[in-house]
Amino acid sequence: MIDKIINTFFSRILITAIMFTIVIINTNCFGAEGTGSIALVILGLTILQLFSNFIGGGTIVYLAPRKSFSQLIALTYFWSLVSHIVGVFVLYILHLIPEGFEFLIFILAVINSLYFINISLMQAKEKIRQYNNYQIVQSLILILTFCTLLFISKLIQQNYNVKMYVYALIVSYLIPLIFSFRFVVCHWDTFHFAKIGSLYKEMFRLGFWVQLANFTQLMNYRLNYYFIEFYAGRKPLGIFELGTKLSEVIWIFPKSIALVQYAKLANCEDAEYAKKLTLSLQKLVFCFTLLAVILLMLIPAQTLAAIFGEEFYDAKSIIYRLMPGIISLSCLTIFAHHFSGFGKYWVNTCSSAVGFLVTLTLGLWLIPSAAAISTFDAIKTAAIITSISYFSSLLFSLILFFKETNSSLKMLLITKNDYQILKTEIINLLKKSCLFRQPFY
Repeated sequence: MIDKIINTFFSRILITAIMFTIVIINTNCFGAEGTGSIALVILGLTILQLFSNFIGGGTIVYLAPRKSFSQLIALTYFWSLVSHIVGVFVLYILHLIPEGFEFLIFILAVINSLYFINISLMQAKEKIRQYNNYQIVQSLILILTFCTLLFISKLIQQNYNVKMYVYALIVSYLIPLIFSFRFVVCHWDTFHFAKIGSLYKEMFRLGFWVQLANFTQLMNYRLNYYFIEFYAGRKPLGIFELGTKLSEVIWIFPKSIALVQYAKLANCEDAEYAKKLTLSLQKLVFCFTLLAVILLMLIPAQTLAAIFGEEFYDAKSIIYRLMPGIISLSCLTIFAHHFSGFGKYWVNTCSSAVGFLVTLTLGLWLIPSAAAISTFDAIKTAAIITSISYFSSLLFSLILFFKETNSSLKMLLITKNDYQILKTEIINLLKKSCLFRQPFY
């Protein structure tokens, strides 16, 4: 399993490096206000993805080993189209999409949704290497397309437009989507309508809990975006967005581990093995995150200003206040995927709801008064609220994990046995790479 984790980790390192480069380009080309607009576009896309994943999403990984492959695909594709038509209309009515981006976001959302359905099926089949390669290709196409559009715009002496980034996103998802259909065709089984109604009900039941968890967790992540824009403005939102993105880089490793962990536990029936695996992975994630947090905090504010522009000098203050939350959410990622691996999505829903209530309550209470002092106080307050929210969610999940697995706080301490397990896995990985030399595809 560790070879899949390492492959996933380095794949995400590459993807993050590409996205980091894009962030630098965005901040320098569009400034803080344009960066804020992009943040709202991506947030709208994410909300649409949540609607779509009520039938599909993470539940595909859980159901694919147990149900008809062709029925899963047919239901998820159909629901994806319907949900995005309704979703864009709802977001438009609520003014949650920047004006003029409605149709572009609809096209992007549909393509994005189909793409993630296909690669989620790869994850379900434990084709982790293939899954990672598609993610890398998508990122490479994005930066190449985006830079090409910017170059053409400069060549014809036209002002840069945020829509260029959306165009690049559409192309970056469309190309790998076309190629991913080959995987779907290869695993397609005989389609039949028998029991498709019961499958739909099961997918919706599981998807409901998953997406309710994802929605409340998204609100933990991003509800403060709307508060900041409403009370402080688009430019402060851009500064907060950069601080958030830089902090979330640390999640590469936890998410890499969780991706493999989820696929492993979805195909596992041994509760004791799952418990030991989760505890070991959590310790590894905590150590890595703590080290990464220390390194990130050592970056001077002047360096951020030099890279991203003078407008973003204050992003360092946001990073400081987000650090406790980043550590909390890194650990929460492992526990959340433990419950997901056994289909207990309701636990993650409740955990996310706890964090959401904290964000909503403290956000409505503290951000308006902080914004009355200064826009900078508003974004600092939002960062502190985010950290409190993440910690609250972690505490809830930790209590339920201890209760379900009969564990205790003592089991979270790093022991010689954990070191020995890691050492054994690394030795096995080295032997495997030397003997078999598997190609990267």
